Amino acid sequence: MLRLADTSIRLYRKKDGKASFRLRSYLLVKTNVGFRLSAYLKHISCNLTLSSGEVVVFDQVSFTEDLTCKYEMETMVHGFWASAIADMPVIKDTVARLRVDYHLSFTGHPSETPAFFEAVVPLIRRASLRDSVVQSVGRNGL
Repeated sequence: MLRLADTSIRLYRKKDGKASFRLRSYLLVKTNVGFRLSAYLKHISCNLTLSSGEVVVFDQVSFTEDLTCKYEMETMVHGFWASAIADMPVIKDTVARLRVDYHLSFTGHPSETPAFFEAVVPLIRRASLRDSVVQSVGRNGL
């Protein structure tokens, strides 16, 4: 019932040396009627499994209350973003497995169980001036 329009995750190096993972997308909700998502989405969380097997949990996950565009084609579209911070000595372009767990409940009945979706997603390194200086110094042997 839920999915993301874009799953590209950007990687940034923070000043403290840790890696910042940022996902900015649109949450697509397939439904036959429009509704206020925050009233019925009881839980949403994301984690990322790196190729090393390490799991990065997104500590900040949010979506917009208002629709991003008009409800059409049995789909509600909400802005969505998630972020995490983890130790990652080398940040590079690669892939990982994204898992989004969610619980939509309209009646509170136990039959409305949590659901999830998974996707292999690109991790795209975004270079900062700091990264450029470190790489330049490394090449010049300083």
